Amino acid sequence: MRQFFILRFWLTLLALAGLALAVVWFTGNRESASVDGADVGAPAGRTIDLVAWVFAVQPPVGFDMVDGRTTTDLALVIDATRTMIILAGTPGEIDCPRLTDLGQCTVAVDLLGDGVLWFSIIPGIPGSSVELPAVAELLSGGWVRLENGWVVQHAPKIARSCPEDTASLGDFIDLFGATARATFNFEQQQIVKVTCPNGGATTTTTAPTTTIDPLLPTTVPLPLVPLDPTATEPG
Repeated sequence: MRQFFILRFWLTLLALAGLALAVVWFTGNRESASVDGADVGAPAGRTIDLVAWVFAVQPPVGFDMVDGRTTTDLALVIDATRTMIILAGTPGEIDCPRLTDLGQCTVAVDLLGDGVLWFSIIPGIPGSSVELPAVAELLSGGWVRLENGWVVQHAPKIARSCPEDTASLGDFIDLFGATARATFNFEQQQIVKVTCPNGGATTTTTAPTTTIDPLLPTTVPLPLVPLDPTATEPG
């Protein structure tokens, strides 16, 4: 009888160990798939989930970028009632010369839920859109890769502004390459126009992709927190 209980005890431990190993294996594979982009609708790479004009950047005393990461939390005021918080230690880049001036910057972020995985702050004055680097490659699912490596969504019909006629967006990319510019619309959260170096007449093209499921609705759920209601709103 004693041998029976000892055997049952060891079999139970063995079963629990096997279950633990299975859980670890499943979790590791799931995390690997998520990193490789299998859990999202975008291609692997520096996927940009949101591009937004910034009313004000509020770096605290002692803020800096060290080894490409923030040393403290960074607050980006999107409008009078919403603020995006980028936590200390977040990787990113800041390339907006007038960072602390009102209405001079735009932020692009790679998100995981409400958290900012990576960010880039670039110049961008108030308006409905911002100019980004040229479209380098058409990808499947309504995405394009820009010359700076960003992967963003594009509109079903992209306007081509150029005096020279091109048959398609692919021809436009082949002809002008990195010398062109792309226009990103904040409300649509998509590339809506490409412009050749000389600008000019505008034509449109329908990109050869499947129907696009918008990445974000018109009312964009940003990773935002309310501003302090007792604080004085910037004039």
